[in-house]
Amino acid sequence: MKKNNGLQWVLAISLGLVIHSCNSGGSGSPKSGAAPEVTEIPAYSNSKDAQSSFREGMAALDLGDFTKARTLFTKAIQLDSSFGTAYLMKANTATSAKEYADDIMSGKSHLDSASNWEKMYGEYLATNLAGDRIKGIGILEKIAAAYPKAARAQVDLAAAYSDNNQLDKARAGYQKAVELDPEWTGAYTGMINDYLFNEPKDLKKAQESALKLVVMAPASSGAAITLGDCYRAQNDFSKAKEAYAKAVQLDGSAAAAYYKEGHANTYLGNFDEARKNYMDAGKRDVSPSFSILNIAYTYLYGGDSKTAMKVLTDGAAKLDSSGNTPGKMVNEKSNCFTSAANIAEHYGDASALKQLVAKIEPLNEQVFNDLGTAEGKIFGKADLLGWQARIAIAEGKLDEAKAKAEDMKSVLASIKDDRKDEDYHYLMGVISMRQKNFPDAIAHLEKGDRNRIYIKYLMARANEAGGNKDKATALYKEVAAYNFNDIGNALVRNEVRKKLGMM
Repeated sequence: MKKNNGLQWVLAISLGLVIHSCNSGGSGSPKSGAAPEVTEIPAYSNSKDAQSSFREGMAALDLGDFTKARTLFTKAIQLDSSFGTAYLMKANTATSAKEYADDIMSGKSHLDSASNWEKMYGEYLATNLAGDRIKGIGILEKIAAAYPKAARAQVDLAAAYSDNNQLDKARAGYQKAVELDPEWTGAYTGMINDYLFNEPKDLKKAQESALKLVVMAPASSGAAITLGDCYRAQNDFSKAKEAYAKAVQLDGSAAAAYYKEGHANTYLGNFDEARKNYMDAGKRDVSPSFSILNIAYTYLYGGDSKTAMKVLTDGAAKLDSSGNTPGKMVNEKSNCFTSAANIAEHYGDASALKQLVAKIEPLNEQVFNDLGTAEGKIFGKADLLGWQARIAIAEGKLDEAKAKAEDMKSVLASIKDDRKDEDYHYLMGVISMRQKNFPDAIAHLEKGDRNRIYIKYLMARANEAGGNKDKATALYKEVAAYNFNDIGNALVRNEVRKKLGMM
């Protein structure tokens, strides 16, 4: 199962840190060196208005108000076009590969008089363009060591550890951040997401921290959304809906609040209401594909995959006349076609999958080329091989699929990322399942992206078919309890819940 965003595969490292971006920018003149007393990123601008906008943007980013943060960083850059760190933080809110790469390059070009922290952070973001997760973590470790009193440095490093499945280190980093600055919202945002999504999960502790967060930031739509997420994780969809509705009241321009209310309605079975929420979100969102995706998912949850497919393909066609910039539309259209391809893949519709991949390939080629790196081209080649392997699986050509998967692994050999072979293992696991070699399927799937609910679903099926009933049941229960919206969950939630007698 391909991730629902063609950009995510290569930018998972880079954009994965967005919800954890931290302290507001400091004031005063720029400082070089690593003074232990520094507790905030010492971002500086000659324009007081630009610096004020930057600080507001960081505060919004800390609370998950990404659209607001992007607007504020853009304003800071307009007020001071040489404000390097504003470009870097704006990159964390990018909606396309080109925008992401351009902001990083612009930011790095304006860091001559910046602090060591800012320069290192620019180098860190540049490692994402090369897919060098290992080097990126090393840079963040240096920042954390150089600025031991800065909670922000700890949270950025913890998020990177989390993305690399170093979960013990991640949790320790979030806890240290809270200890360093118990009044900073970003530390709590990081901790909450860690408890919600990383093992061992602790939903009660997540809720306790979220309740603190809304007290700390009572006017923040993002804080209300975070509390709603905690309720949703615990199956309390009514309370989640109330929290999301509160987020809408606090900021009627926040697309995320409408999306989240739509998610609550989706899991409550209020599909018509959810679709209205998603349409309202789309009117306020800079990324129009997300509204299309979520509307399509409501039909999958309702058992209507044909309508879901139509919503996605029709939506992609409408994006051509949306008036957005061409580079941005490449990613948006890829989102829609990729989710449609996921549906075709899941149901084994080889003909539809082949047609959709023909549309995806040129889009993703541009996405990866827009990164502007040799590694981007490598990821693009691997992406194409992965899609070709999926088509071969759907057509029952398993030897061909295996050869494509092996080619993909070889192409990625030079990439310095411990997680680079996760998609390879997914493909090999699916191939082994088709061959009824369930022990081999389990071994491969365990090396895939375990954070993806669709992988857990496949592992449950492989264990069930292989006679590991208890393990299968435990995995099915994990899938059934997952209340966050993506294409994988939309495809399998009803099937799993019926299997467990929950519907």
